[in-house]
Amino acid sequence: MRIKTRPFAFLMSAVFVAGLLALASPMIAATDQQTAEQAQKISRLSIKLYGGYSYMAAGDINTGSDVYFELIELYQAQGLGTVTGGYSPLHGGVDFGGDIVFQLTPKVGIGVGAGYLRGSRRSLATFTQTEEVTLTAEPTISAIPIRLGVFLTFPLSGKVSLTANAGGAYYAGLKFDAWQRVTSPAGWDEDYLSASKSGNLGFHGSMGFEYAFSRRMGFFVEAVGRYARFKNFATATGGSRDSTGADDPSVGKIYLVNLTIGTLGEVSMITLSDVPPVVGGEITAVREPKFDLSGFSLQAGFRIRF
Repeated sequence: MRIKTRPFAFLMSAVFVAGLLALASPMIAATDQQTAEQAQKISRLSIKLYGGYSYMAAGDINTGSDVYFELIELYQAQGLGTVTGGYSPLHGGVDFGGDIVFQLTPKVGIGVGAGYLRGSRRSLATFTQTEEVTLTAEPTISAIPIRLGVFLTFPLSGKVSLTANAGGAYYAGLKFDAWQRVTSPAGWDEDYLSASKSGNLGFHGSMGFEYAFSRRMGFFVEAVGRYARFKNFATATGGSRDSTGADDPSVGKIYLVNLTIGTLGEVSMITLSDVPPVVGGEITAVREPKFDLSGFSLQAGFRIRF
């Protein structure tokens, strides 16, 4: 299976430093008598429900996903055809879930939660030479992060609070799916691939604001930084099929391979093999890919206090 992006690094230090500064800030002291009284009346337990936009690095998911798109660009550069459209890198997605928070103090809580993180992007291009050929590709990656973290709440006024959160996450159900199709007047050919695993650890930190509608319910917005870069899957399934009904399934490990296409140039692709491909001939480099969910999320939601 073939699947391209360039290395991408996310700096999350600003999120954590800001959280630590907020934790140490002397302004945390309660200056509003009404806020202090409200804190005594509510339960120590609350639920945060959120959803929003997620941006992920994706990394090697893109590096190998556009091999056909790279190839037709090489043909076009040599004057061997024309291209419309192109590969659209996978970065955006959705992130939603919830946390249960137990307040150790009115300002410090410990929380556990779970969410769902998913990114997918379809690309479409047309290559015209003597006939028109359509290329389609769609990589998808998803995971269920199970989180444990510290939740901080710093009242700024009677209704508005600064919030921060930092912790770790166990990424269960990490799943990668991808397919690419070439369609011509003669029919279509498609490559497909699927892999899944659990047991990956990541880290996160956030800062935001919460507005209290009442002493039991509030609305919040927050920015979340995330580090979640994982090694290759132990095994994957995939294969090739076409419009005649033929299907050639296989099982193996995912590899990222660089290929030299004659005098046209070099392309990168993801391939599935039961043994590591050997460098030599048209193969110029081989390595196992990384699956990078690191990035950020912009979220909004409600906090319900019991």
